[in-house]
Amino acid sequence: MRTPTRSILALAGLLFTFLLTSQHALAIKSMNCPKEPATGTPIASGDVYSGSNCELYTADDVDSFVFNANKGDTWRIILAWLGSYPGTCMALYDPNGNNVYPTTCTGDGELIASQTLAVTGQYSIVLTMEGDSSDALYALSLERTNPFPPDAQSISVNQAIAGTTSPPASQPTYTFYGVTTGTYKVSASWTGGEAGICEYLYYPGSATAQPAPDQGCSGDGTYSFTFTPPSNATYMVLLDSQGDATGSYSFEVSCYLGTCTPPPPVCVLKDAPTYNATTGTLTMDFTLATPVAATWDAWLINHNTSTQLWSQSEPITDKPVNLTKTETKVPKEGVLGILSTLTVPTTTTTTGGITCSSWVYVNTGKP
Repeated sequence: MRTPTRSILALAGLLFTFLLTSQHALAIKSMNCPKEPATGTPIASGDVYSGSNCELYTADDVDSFVFNANKGDTWRIILAWLGSYPGTCMALYDPNGNNVYPTTCTGDGELIASQTLAVTGQYSIVLTMEGDSSDALYALSLERTNPFPPDAQSISVNQAIAGTTSPPASQPTYTFYGVTTGTYKVSASWTGGEAGICEYLYYPGSATAQPAPDQGCSGDGTYSFTFTPPSNATYMVLLDSQGDATGSYSFEVSCYLGTCTPPPPVCVLKDAPTYNATTGTLTMDFTLATPVAATWDAWLINHNTSTQLWSQSEPITDKPVNLTKTETKVPKEGVLGILSTLTVPTTTTTTGGITCSSWVYVNTGKP
């Protein structure tokens, strides 16, 4: 749906504000469960449900959560048991009602499930009580690991990050750009609380984390490993607590050996628009690449007014891809401009703003 038009001067002011205004990084979203009946509750990547309402009250009680996913995506679910013995059970169903992860129970610990999905649509996470417990409190989190999730925080090399694994089942994720000329040290230390912190390295396009030693847990100390990237690309590290504990940690990706400085970020945004006067259809053939998750905005400029065509999240896309957008019912209004931008947030370690933009004209003919 189009937004109301506004003056081109106002648009210019808005874009200038994007460049200068600090924006917050995407982060874990913690929520209490809805009150009973807690069925069909929406959950997305980066969400954690934990609170007084996250409880199964009877042996017949059912809590369910739903999320949308694409075919080939890989998702990681953590169910943390927080109540009395024996625990909580989980099953996963695809959009057709097929059981793709059989009912499995936590016992007195936590359950971690990583699933590559075969169907596009809405999936259901169904939670039930294990046995007949008098207190079945739980925490539930969801994280997409392939493609890398939009909630991952982009960090720079040699910048220490402090964080917490509260609430239980949290899965903080960090992305960084690695080059083949450097060897990197990935280190996580448990700085407060019980148990420890675990870290997992993901290569781009991989459905699973790299095997040990490129994953492991700290206990009450530090776990670190070194690796040399096989290609110049964006990599991800996912953290979670060892067991269902909560506490604080420090995390850093540092340059261990060689040259770790990446080349200038590859940000590409090009457009080749065409217009069909018979159907009034504007077709925009974009070439796009972004080394960090960004917001993709586009406007149609007609003389001194602008109409926003879309604003959407764009995941990390290291290599340029071709994307086509269409806008119907565009009347003949002469020469129109198309402005599009990729905007990234400002974090404690990176400067945000518009990373690249595209400005092209298309002739729709005389009105």
